[in-house]
Amino acid sequence: MKPRSSGIFGRLSHPGFLMSQDLKGWKNWTRWTTHLTILSGLAALSGCSGMSILEAPYYQVTDVQSFKTYGAPSQAMRIEIHDRASTLPDAVWAQALSNHGYPPRITFLTADDTPSSDQTLRDGYRVVAVVNPTLATSRQKMCTSPETAETIETAGTTEKDARVTVRFAFCAGKDIISEVRAHIVKNNFEQELVNNADSVNFMLFPRQIRDRGDRNCNRFAPGC
Repeated sequence: MKPRSSGIFGRLSHPGFLMSQDLKGWKNWTRWTTHLTILSGLAALSGCSGMSILEAPYYQVTDVQSFKTYGAPSQAMRIEIHDRASTLPDAVWAQALSNHGYPPRITFLTADDTPSSDQTLRDGYRVVAVVNPTLATSRQKMCTSPETAETIETAGTTEKDARVTVRFAFCAGKDIISEVRAHIVKNNFEQELVNNADSVNFMLFPRQIRDRGDRNCNRFAPGC
């Protein structure tokens, strides 16, 4: 099963992938995450010395969990790395990000990895990581034409504070499902990637997205 060429939003034939038509709460959620993203950006500029920073995630759909379940039926998925500077080998990225987040956890395979007999890979479903992405590389372009700059641009006022920007996206063919931007401390980059792997997976593959626009939703109820 693949997204139709006209786009994934509301056009998948599998009934489990039907999306909510009530977008009022969804718009409020998007507005809230936009505000959080701005605050995260200010935090990155103003301090958090020696810490990696993850911005608020972006979601194209209201039920990411269904796409994760369909895209990784045996908890295995491809990972695609774009990095002109070759910061880390692809295999290191795959190992660092594997087996983190909400269970069932995903094992990531590079293009050079051959899946085992009990691993089923769904064509087109993958995680894309772009190191030092160009300004145009976000949202849909993460899944269609990601670009990485030739030189590594870092944020931070000192060598200790220097961070490398990495965008992560969960893609279904040419369609984006979720995305998160991280600013990872350059010093000891590999260990910092491992340290933040849980957070990256939690954000890319949430079990539920809280509907903050539903005034009748009890704040103690799941999904509210």
